[in-house]
Amino acid sequence: MGRLLASLLLLSAGWVAQADSPDPLSLLQSMARAGQNLNYRGSFTYEHRNAMESFRVYRWSDGERVVGRLEYLNGPAATTQQLNGMAGCQTTGFRLLNADVSPEAVARLDRYYQLTVRGSDRVAGRETYTLEVRPRDQLRYGYLLGVDRDTGLLLKALLVDEQQRLLERFQFVDLDINPDVDSLREEAGQWPEDRSDCLDAEAGQPTRWSLNWLPPGFAYSGEKRLPNGIDMLMYTDGLASFSVFLQPVANSPEIAGRAHRGATSAFMGQLATDNQQYRVTVVGEIPGAVAEQLAQGITPLSGTREVTP
Repeated sequence: MGRLLASLLLLSAGWVAQADSPDPLSLLQSMARAGQNLNYRGSFTYEHRNAMESFRVYRWSDGERVVGRLEYLNGPAATTQQLNGMAGCQTTGFRLLNADVSPEAVARLDRYYQLTVRGSDRVAGRETYTLEVRPRDQLRYGYLLGVDRDTGLLLKALLVDEQQRLLERFQFVDLDINPDVDSLREEAGQWPEDRSDCLDAEAGQPTRWSLNWLPPGFAYSGEKRLPNGIDMLMYTDGLASFSVFLQPVANSPEIAGRAHRGATSAFMGQLATDNQQYRVTVVGEIPGAVAEQLAQGITPLSGTREVTP
């Protein structure tokens, strides 16, 4: 059934190879540039399992910072505001839309994914190239991306697992590219001055924890100390990403297990150092078995540890 679904998706998107199709890596590079450089506003849907949510997004750069606002259009009224980039927030497709992917990272993707431009489609009234991103191993998911022909902006993203089953769908339904920034700012409303709801990645190496094993192609992209002494480490292969959370606990019952939401897998376990217990959680767009293996390979940079699955 999963393979049949994937085949129908390819047919419905008009996936017929064309002689004038762009180079896949060049298309990914243009997608990365557009996500960082374009001003836009629009609405998109996010589907996972049998649920669908709708969002309104505003995004622009004033030369010194990237500003974004995301409005939830379903359920109780809510907004998320960010400064200086929106990577790592919300849905996988939305994260890819705003990911700061370096040219070097894009060039490495060909080692871990088979990249093929499969023709064209039409999304939110705009012509797109359809890019198939098929993993070369069982350690990551596959993507079907709809990239705007004129700007390179990501307009559609489907995520499929190793059995070609659809996990998530992100898709714009209307889009206004490069609107007047003053009107965009006025429409979006009041903005924060010095905060971000998303987590900032710091360059360098982890300072407190290390992972004994990483899926090939994934690399450390930053860490953050959160409230209550929680450490967060972030890793990415340029498309997929995952985070590791280590929370100090005392006299807490051991909790272990996997969970899934769309393409996002999570595994929770316990870790013991010389004098402290930690709850370990690995969350990201990776198969559940990979998340569990990662959680079992966390080591403090000093002291000893014992992991309880």
